[in-house]
Amino acid sequence: MTTQTTERATPPPAPMPPSPPPTTELIATLGPASLMRAADLLQAGATGLRLNGSHLTPDELTQAVLEVRDRLPELAITIDLQGGKPRLGAFEARELRAGERIEFNPTTLPHPEIFDAARAGDLLSVGDGQLRLRVLEVAPERLVVSAIASGRLSPRKGITLLDRPVVLRGLTQADQAQIDAIERLDRPIGDITWAISYLRDGGEVDALRRRLPNARVIGKIERPEAIAHLDAIARKVDALWICRGDLGEQIGPSALAAFVARFDPRRHALPTLMAGQVFEHLTEHAAPTRSEVCHLYDLLQRGHAGIVLSDETAVGRDPVRAVAIVRELIEGFGRHPSTHL
Repeated sequence: MTTQTTERATPPPAPMPPSPPPTTELIATLGPASLMRAADLLQAGATGLRLNGSHLTPDELTQAVLEVRDRLPELAITIDLQGGKPRLGAFEARELRAGERIEFNPTTLPHPEIFDAARAGDLLSVGDGQLRLRVLEVAPERLVVSAIASGRLSPRKGITLLDRPVVLRGLTQADQAQIDAIERLDRPIGDITWAISYLRDGGEVDALRRRLPNARVIGKIERPEAIAHLDAIARKVDALWICRGDLGEQIGPSALAAFVARFDPRRHALPTLMAGQVFEHLTEHAAPTRSEVCHLYDLLQRGHAGIVLSDETAVGRDPVRAVAIVRELIEGFGRHPSTHL
């Protein structure tokens, strides 16, 4: 009788955990919930702070910069310029019911390009798709729309005409006013980084560098034209932010997922961060979703330098806790090896 010995296959080694940079970047956006807690956000693990100029008047922006500087004189602050992204104007926020009609004018929608381009039947997306409106009537300074579903209409939210491209080029008057306000300050304000939203082909970066030749500039990828010109943009900026909110509205969720999956952050010799609802659940809840945690792990493993938190810290219920949770996750990835089953 012959006895056969069955050798057990040696399992492959477990994949190594991601090796994030010595300090993975974690940018926290300051807003109504966190402006007076900048030092707490840094203590919790943020590496930098962002001010979204699109939601601030020039006076509000300068006041916010000074308040941060009084507490944190050495911190690098990122000011996020509106760039070529159309935004709603000033009005009182309101709840809309499905089918409810409202009317925009040049004050509530300060972009004649949209009035010129829109046609009856077109769709408008507000706030990265949080609210959608159907165009009913168009006149030179009058746009009548109806809500597709119930939702909140808030001032200064980004607005996209989904059916037709609307192009704003160079530095807008709003951007110029923000820069002017910062330059008029009569005291040193230290290190300021400028992020440009809604880049098209990098020409906007050239316009900013003509104005601020020594500035550090972040290019935000939020539209399909920017994807097509990504290499050219990368050569002009100091860092890239992949902003999934507006980009997803521009190219659709399926195309967005495909782009994020195939994009290699190591291709360009500059830091690349992921932005746009990376930990959206933390805006209203005490813990992230499992999906968000897995996504962060994957981002760092593939070479992203970090992430940007937006609503999570600007208007969230507990901005400091949100930062602390994300920082603990980042550090935890290095402490706990992966398990291969």
